[in-house]
Amino acid sequence: MQVVLLTPQQKQEIQGKRFAKDSYFNPIQDNNGDWIISIEEQTQNINPDFDWLPNCPLIEYIPVPPPPFPGG
Repeated sequence: MQVVLLTPQQKQEIQGKRFAKDSYFNPIQDNNGDWIISIEEQTQNINPDFDWLPNCPLIEYIPVPPPPFPGG
């Protein structure tokens, strides 16, 4: 699955901001420590403040593994 790569500055700029009616950006970090958003957040953006989003690169999503199960 591909996701949109953000710089730390871009993450700060969009975090918690609206990209569509009743929808807000929710950047997360992947297993490499990169800040990312979903392609849906990128393509559904109607906020003109973030017209730069289509220029952001796509990368393969590498999820953070869950913490080990206690005692397991």
